Amino acid sequence: MEHFYIAAILFGLGLTCFASFSWGVKGHFRSTGKMPTGMKLVSLLSLLGFLSFTGRLITNGASGSTLLALSFFVASLALFAWTIRATRQTPPTLAFDTDKPAFLLLHGPYQYVRHPFYLSYMLFWIGTAVAFAGALPWLTPLVMLLVYQQAASREERKFANSDFSIAYADYQRRAGMFVPRANAILHG
Repeated sequence: MEHFYIAAILFGLGLTCFASFSWGVKGHFRSTGKMPTGMKLVSLLSLLGFLSFTGRLITNGASGSTLLALSFFVASLALFAWTIRATRQTPPTLAFDTDKPAFLLLHGPYQYVRHPFYLSYMLFWIGTAVAFAGALPWLTPLVMLLVYQQAASREERKFANSDFSIAYADYQRRAGMFVPRANAILHG
């Protein structure tokens, strides 16, 4: 019975993360038109990844480090909420949108990493993997990392070709793409 409660807690917190991210797509991010094809792919892969996580919980229960998984989920939600607060006045566009950058965010979590939303998503996906033993659960985080890397690289090229190119190049030297740089943490 204890395994059931652990699985239920993992599912509940995982669902909270997934639902929060889904809300962000419709309720927070801007779009310059139809949902970009790349964003549709991200949404589909995310849904499949979450269904895979849920299926593993139902069929096998958690077999990995549940406490570590829960820690990743909490960190993911905390970073997501902080990033939402930092972008409330100037929400970014959806991943893979073709807009021209109109502003540069440098406050909140953006002072440490250039793509805190993607980092929060990755923390969640890592949590879904560490909840289970074995290599197969790591497929989803690996695929999602590749997708987020592609989306972030596209966004960085947009900034490099915008009026913010010089400021963004300086920003790239200070803040890591997904992982904070030591100097940003020390001087944050």
